[in-house]
Amino acid sequence: MATSGQQRIMGDRVPFGLDAAECLSWDLGSELVERKRECARLERADGGSLTAFEATEHTVVVRVRTAVGREKFYGLATADFRAALGDLPAAWELAYEDV
Repeated sequence: MATSGQQRIMGDRVPFGLDAAECLSWDLGSELVERKRECARLERADGGSLTAFEATEHTVVVRVRTAVGREKFYGLATADFRAALGDLPAAWELAYEDV
């Protein structure tokens, strides 16, 4: 299967497999994270960050923010997110976790 350019770029920017995630529109993602509880935060060595929000009992919404403030949102199964936390790439540091 061919991989889009966006998936290749973002695949280097997130600590989980994009095949396990559903890309959300900025409007939907930003609305969801305003209303949901933060459950994890990761910091990237280059200044970016990742914050996870508990969307449902089995789903998190993940906000990836670049060092210059651009945001991208993903929906991800909580189990897949927990697994990714256990195998973080060296560029990521776990700042907070409650999932």
